[in-house]
Amino acid sequence: MTKKIHSKKSFSMAVSLLMTLSLITPGVTSSETTSQLHQQVNNTNLIAKEKISDRLLSNFNEDEKVTFLIKFKEKVDMQEIAASARESAEKANLPSKKSLLVKRSAIVSELKANSLEEQQNVKQYLESEETKGNVKDINSYYIVNGMAVTATKEVAEKVASFPEVEKVLPNETRQLFTTKTEDALAPESEVANVEWNVSRVKAHEVWAMGIDGSGTVVASIDTGVQWDHPALKEKYRGYNVSTGQTDHDFNWFDATAGQTTPYDDLGHGTHVTGTMVGSETNGSNQVGVAPGAKFISVKAFAANGGTDVDLLEAAQWILAPTDSEGNARVDMAPDVVNNSWGGGPGLDEWYRDVVTNWRAADIFPEFSAGNTTLSNPGGPGSVASPANYPESFATGATDINNAVANFSLRGPSPYAEIKPDISAPGVNIRSSVPGGGYEGGWNGTSMSGPAISAVAAMLRQVNADLSVDEMEQILLDTAIPLTDTQYPETPNHGYGYGLIDAYEAVSSIM
Repeated sequence: MTKKIHSKKSFSMAVSLLMTLSLITPGVTSSETTSQLHQQVNNTNLIAKEKISDRLLSNFNEDEKVTFLIKFKEKVDMQEIAASARESAEKANLPSKKSLLVKRSAIVSELKANSLEEQQNVKQYLESEETKGNVKDINSYYIVNGMAVTATKEVAEKVASFPEVEKVLPNETRQLFTTKTEDALAPESEVANVEWNVSRVKAHEVWAMGIDGSGTVVASIDTGVQWDHPALKEKYRGYNVSTGQTDHDFNWFDATAGQTTPYDDLGHGTHVTGTMVGSETNGSNQVGVAPGAKFISVKAFAANGGTDVDLLEAAQWILAPTDSEGNARVDMAPDVVNNSWGGGPGLDEWYRDVVTNWRAADIFPEFSAGNTTLSNPGGPGSVASPANYPESFATGATDINNAVANFSLRGPSPYAEIKPDISAPGVNIRSSVPGGGYEGGWNGTSMSGPAISAVAAMLRQVNADLSVDEMEQILLDTAIPLTDTQYPETPNHGYGYGLIDAYEAVSSIM
């Protein structure tokens, strides 16, 4: 950081010296000095222009002020921080749970310190422009070294000129991956009271071993949740079964409207949560793969989708959940986070630091591979971001015949890796919906992803010390290989390593 300050001072001193010389000997140095200064200004303007997204610039044609993201260059080496914290915990002979908290605390502290230092100059500038009416809604993040702000085009261009700024990006909207077949009857289950998709991944065989996700916590970034649904109420971490008391602090966050009580006005999040943990106390409607796990929920999606700003707030909350007063606790972070949403195909790394930081904190990052749309008709290389990151565990969808769903997006990833990583049932899925009922006919990689998240939770129940890398390898090694005429070899870019097998995955570490 000191080198940056010195370089700025050196540049200023050089400019001052050149200007002074031009005054002393104008005939000798004036034209040369002016030319150099002009060249430096032009270079600075060119670099700044390259940092601003063209999509953002086009947004200013319609509005005077636009919300945009500022991404800074400086990053924290999370692997180094995590390794150092782990080593310190081992020397202190701490139990595994305390060791995890030490590591997560170190990660959050380093991320906060880095963002505070790197963002200070830009923040001071934005605050000065705020007094002039050119800026509003300044928000800083540490889960990524970035900021969000609503401001004029001139402010965006000035921000881009700061050397510590890497990119200035638009606040885009991401979508959920679901379609619904009205009045569809869910396929008959092979096991009484257990949905076909749940038995297909052999979850009931794992329950028979005494493993159902108990002692673990899964989270979902989605449309919210009806927390008191009959299939979900006793699974909600904020509900105390013995006293009947409810506490939403650290268990619920609404990035869209700031509501302090959980709700789901669209239904998607309640359906997804049901596939992770849903079942009724009398043994009926076993729609969830890990019914012993607890859940927490974040609402980041409204009717028109989820904005990048809301998704960054959601991501930061997952790393260190907060109460209604904004107090954060790393010990309340989940074991797994389900993301049944995404953007377009190709390179789009705006969320990659989030996934990297989750992994460093031992939070398993599941992402749905995505569905075909008018703007993304599928085919090779269509898998959506953030699912297509190397650090994300991407899930494709299969039907009752174990065939890849026609809507499920395909690999390879832009990083030339196998994507999706794995598959799970995602066609005609029945689960919980708002109002206390159930609904079948839901289709999408949104429906397949929660099954993977639930199996990951069961792995953590067996061994709480498993790293994300180890969990991924177990899931891939024990998957049932799937092929067809288009994908004759395994792994492949339709099914990944195949259909998830909860029984084999858990058995491999029992």
